[in-house]
Amino acid sequence: MMVEMNTTFHAQRTALLEKMAALDTMETGSLKSEFRDQLSGTKAGPYFKHQVWREGANVSQRISAADAPALATAIANRRQFESLAATFVELTVAHTRQNQFPDSLKKKILPASSLRKQRSPR
Repeated sequence: MMVEMNTTFHAQRTALLEKMAALDTMETGSLKSEFRDQLSGTKAGPYFKHQVWREGANVSQRISAADAPALATAIANRRQFESLAATFVELTVAHTRQNQFPDSLKKKILPASSLRKQRSPR
């Protein structure tokens, strides 16, 4: 049974790593679109703005409509990578606790999934 559990664990980790490696573009920050009111009462746009937190300040730059889709994809890829990485860590921590610690210590260490529930919301 231990071999089967290790095989499943390694297969899950490998699948996560493959998904992470497939994300070939990434960018930090966020992309916002905005429309501007015109004197005629219509709205112009969308205009795109890329915002990044750098050296303690929010840095913002305009992005052309042509460049916005690729930037949006890169930002989404980074977020997906971070989510996959968090899942990878949780899986590895759970596996470590299950297999590396004596039973007496397992009872004292919280399961990885319960750590999330205890954190206060940001």
